[in-house]
Amino acid sequence: MKVRAIPTAVTAALLVTAAHPAAGAAAPAEAVPTRFTVDTTSDAVDADPSDGRCRTASGTCSLRAAVMAANSRPGSTIALPSGRYRLTIPPDPRLITGDHPDPTTGDLNVDAPTTITGAGARATVIDANHLDRAFRLRADTRMSDVTITGGEARQRELPFTDTGGGGIANERHLTLRRVAVTGNSAGYGGGVFNVPDSHLDLVDSTVSGNAAGEAGGIRFDDSGTVTNSTIAGNRVTDPGDRPGSLGGYGGGIDIRGLGTVEILDSTITGNRSSHHGAESTSPPPTSTACPHRSPTSSICLLDVWSCATPSSRATPPTARRPSPSSRLEATTSTATAAAG
Repeated sequence: MKVRAIPTAVTAALLVTAAHPAAGAAAPAEAVPTRFTVDTTSDAVDADPSDGRCRTASGTCSLRAAVMAANSRPGSTIALPSGRYRLTIPPDPRLITGDHPDPTTGDLNVDAPTTITGAGARATVIDANHLDRAFRLRADTRMSDVTITGGEARQRELPFTDTGGGGIANERHLTLRRVAVTGNSAGYGGGVFNVPDSHLDLVDSTVSGNAAGEAGGIRFDDSGTVTNSTIAGNRVTDPGDRPGSLGGYGGGIDIRGLGTVEILDSTITGNRSSHHGAESTSPPPTSTACPHRSPTSSICLLDVWSCATPSSRATPPTARRPSPSSRLEATTSTATAAAG
């Protein structure tokens, strides 16, 4: 066998070529967190989500493009200046595949830990335009100082192939701070739907004017906290669309599953449902699995607790951290955890 020696200079050239690709080849973007500042209210896709830059075909950074770019850079922040960010790309049923939703159409799909900040709930509005829900969150997400409205969950792409979460469908840990979720609709969880194994922290926020066949405002299928927030004016409509006995319950909040939901210094009022104006329900109030409910209403508080001095009209569960800072009050149409 003959072995030919390669000159040292040639060897060095080969090593340099391997270490430094041709100038025309783009190096992959590092998956490090960054801050994307949206500079247009138009709804346009990211030209190349894999490069980690927020850039549409026209060179702008839209909200959708920022979400797509952030999915390749876990831990990133999206800054939304004042404006109304209206989603205009309808969902394409051909591209909906359950656990692999299409990010280029319909709702905004967050697939990596992301923070979204606005300029204030009155100033920064994310409008789903009644084409689809606003957000589907499959990673830990923090939102602050925005309004989420106009969401309408139509596509059966969630777990259990149903239409939950008109404003937000949450599958991980979601924190909403100084956020308004209003004017959204869905089969259940008109404002926010939290699937099993998820968690919602609602802080200094408002969930109002949403509608669903069950859980007009928020549905908890696991744990959460509601702190210094208002859940008001939500309603259950068309409960016949819901399977079994689930329809018609939870005008404001519907709580199911094994997690604990803690309500502190918050107001739940003026919500409506077809079943006795229930504001907060778990299994239907006739169920023995719902031991904590007002004797004068169908409010059910399974695993809901408030650091509270109980009202004479309600029978709340035992507080795990007693405090005089709030009280739980229930009537036939309202449930209020108010300061005092």
